[in-house]
Amino acid sequence: MKVEVNGRQIEMEPNSKPYLLKRVIADGFDTVLIFALFMLFVAVVMKSSLAATYHSHDERTKAILEETVRTYDNDAKAVTEALNRNNEYQNERFAAALHGYLLKAAACLLAELLILLVIPLLNHFRATPGKLMTGIIPFNERRQSRAVWYQIVFRFLLIYLFDSLGLYLFTGILTFILVPALRLMEMLLIRKNRTICDLMTGITIIEKLSYSGIN
Repeated sequence: MKVEVNGRQIEMEPNSKPYLLKRVIADGFDTVLIFALFMLFVAVVMKSSLAATYHSHDERTKAILEETVRTYDNDAKAVTEALNRNNEYQNERFAAALHGYLLKAAACLLAELLILLVIPLLNHFRATPGKLMTGIIPFNERRQSRAVWYQIVFRFLLIYLFDSLGLYLFTGILTFILVPALRLMEMLLIRKNRTICDLMTGITIIEKLSYSGIN
């Protein structure tokens, strides 16, 4: 099929996959947007009444730590051993970490909901901002059409539950660096430059200009 690019006609295979660099740029752009929104939402949530319980546990943890440091006159080994034996300190520290994680999970949900679900469902090509910018779109090979809404919803849930919540639990803020790296490895190893999420949702990413769906 012939398509027009920058004022000239070029031959392109129907529903052809994009260059790998386009996928990397698209995923990277979406990740940066999600990270920026995540940090903004975290800042807002942490200053809201939703964070009252977190701040309560965090302040109690710091108070116990300061009291223990004074008691053992800054002896690092003695302080560490005392804190390890202090059940109240351990419980307060765990509660603060848990509530902090849940607040960040809520902030991440809002950020990814906007970039990975709302925007794709609102545009005709079911594409994220990064994909719209680079001219690539998700394609349903079985139906030979653009991706349908439930594929986009399922893909969002997979990314949120596993790439975000699961990985963040162990790697923290490094998740925003590790996820693009993992996706690049997946695209290099899987046919048609697909990720595991693409495979599980039945999606292939194609050049928008080459789209020739039959449905």
